[in-house]
Amino acid sequence: MILDMRTIVVMLVVSSVLMAITLAVGTKMGRAAGFVKWNAGLGLLALGWVLVAARGVLPDLVGVALADAMLVAGLCTLLAGLIEFNDRTAPRLLLIAPGPLVFALLIPLVRDYGDVTLLMGVALAMIFGAMAIESTRLGPRAGPARWMLALACFASAVMLMMRAVDIWLRPDLYPNVFATNNMHAAAFIVLFASTIVIPLAFLLMHRERAAAKLYELATTDPLTGLFNRRAFCELAEREFARARRLQSPHAVLMMDLDLFKRVNDEYGHQAGDRVLVGFAAVVKRCFRIEDLAGRYGGEEFCVVLPGATMEKAIMIAERLRGAVSQRPLGDLPRAITISIGIAACSGTAEASVDAAIGRADEALYRAKQEGRDRVVGLEFAPEDGSIASP
Repeated sequence: MILDMRTIVVMLVVSSVLMAITLAVGTKMGRAAGFVKWNAGLGLLALGWVLVAARGVLPDLVGVALADAMLVAGLCTLLAGLIEFNDRTAPRLLLIAPGPLVFALLIPLVRDYGDVTLLMGVALAMIFGAMAIESTRLGPRAGPARWMLALACFASAVMLMMRAVDIWLRPDLYPNVFATNNMHAAAFIVLFASTIVIPLAFLLMHRERAAAKLYELATTDPLTGLFNRRAFCELAEREFARARRLQSPHAVLMMDLDLFKRVNDEYGHQAGDRVLVGFAAVVKRCFRIEDLAGRYGGEEFCVVLPGATMEKAIMIAERLRGAVSQRPLGDLPRAITISIGIAACSGTAEASVDAAIGRADEALYRAKQEGRDRVVGLEFAPEDGSIASP
């Protein structure tokens, strides 16, 4: 069965208009990255398909040259929006040059539909291909919808190139846009599906990124970029539960910047903030990927070291202490020091997070009492609140 091409073109018009309206009023994204450009691009595509549907009624200069120029301009605007979504600046020529260029190229070809379709098939396939490539470059915060977008763009590019080859080999089968043959119908069906899938995928990517941003705001300390206290404690509970299940050792480090109040008093709170940011950067460099680091409060920081014995924890803590004292943080004229308390839990100790942090805080207090700029470790014993395993 061969579908009626006029019906498919009308479906393209309706789907383009509906998706443009959906992205325009169905969300509250405002001026989120690339969103305005996608609304404009979908509007251009909808207008282009309206002009395509009116071929034979409108002059060829409008129904062919202007219509195809609108389609190219719309797709290029979508590509520009995708680049912007990927936190890059789209070239201005991508927005202003393709449409007028295609219109100028098609003026002498408006009465030769085979040549027009061949040229447009290649042009649109290249733009869809560029969108597919750009989609694969999106980070994980865009979610799995980026692969749905890439697949839809790739399918459209392949289908349009196949139709272009078919036009090259069998030009007599393509007298006009409403020509009835299987390849022609298949190409328009794929375009119809893409008109629905691509905007929905872009919308889902925005939702995924917004959800990731909200999670980051809820779990991250805005100054240092480390986990905030609430998120740190929740994640530490999971890590402790895993350690108890596997009966593996683990350690907790409680760290405090020595005499930090003097920094604020002598250089101001902005300098103090820069010191905290610089210290957090050192923490990120010195610890492993599997380690859990968070800002516990003020100038206090806490780290959970999965699988670490006391000896391993002391070695890591000494490395951090040395890295901090080597150079000034936050552009201060002098370096600062840190004191670190360690609570090490054996694989048979069923310690709670609160009890382990309390033990590490006790070790930190001893480090302060012994003169600061040092590491003190205390084993976590059953009398400290743990329950000995049988």
